[in-house]
Amino acid sequence: MSGQRLVRVALLDSGVNPSHPHLEGLTVQGFSLEGDQAPFTRTDGFTDRTGHGTACAAAMFRLYAHIELLAVRVLDADLSTTHLNLAEGIRVAAREGAEVINLSLGSLEQASALPLQEAISEALDAGAFCIAAAHPLGQPLWPADLPLVISAQSHRSCPLRDLYRIPGPLPRFLCHGYPRPIEGRPPTDNLYGPSMAAAHLSARVARLKEAGTPSFEELIELLEDECTGQLPTTQDAHP
Repeated sequence: MSGQRLVRVALLDSGVNPSHPHLEGLTVQGFSLEGDQAPFTRTDGFTDRTGHGTACAAAMFRLYAHIELLAVRVLDADLSTTHLNLAEGIRVAAREGAEVINLSLGSLEQASALPLQEAISEALDAGAFCIAAAHPLGQPLWPADLPLVISAQSHRSCPLRDLYRIPGPLPRFLCHGYPRPIEGRPPTDNLYGPSMAAAHLSARVARLKEAGTPSFEELIELLEDECTGQLPTTQDAHP
């Protein structure tokens, strides 16, 4: 990694297992945020409770290795949290120097939109771009449906290094939706879908961030410049 700085990427998820072989060589720091509403409790532990966060981290690290990871455990063992806890996690990650914030999660509740929008706006003012997973069936999902979020959808036939712009008013892209393979198991036995697509999109944004300091609008243009080929039909999108 000589000659290249590391981009700090925050992963707000179920935690991370730094000793996983897919993360060998990755610098990982982290903490947990607990509580349904303020005041939240911050603790040092961030061990992955489900494997979801570790899979997202490995997906990012495989696609772009010049990152350092800030693991913020906001999900409990049932992969749930509150939108207020998530909003606080976004603010804390931005204050601690995250340049990219990966949000492979979301809320169906309309009431979550405004608190998340406020937190994401503060993060953007601090220089952090938020990348989120869109709903697999196209339903409203926050924070992915916020205009200041770059969101990701997945498709079963999208190769790892391909990228497609999804038409519409939101900055949404279609990316590879599978994690790193586990030897001896088919990909569909593991986690897959928009969560993994968001991780791959976060890796792309980290690479673009390392090369310069684009504005939000410039970043979208840079991603669009990287898009390849014709958008696959949505009938094969991941459920």
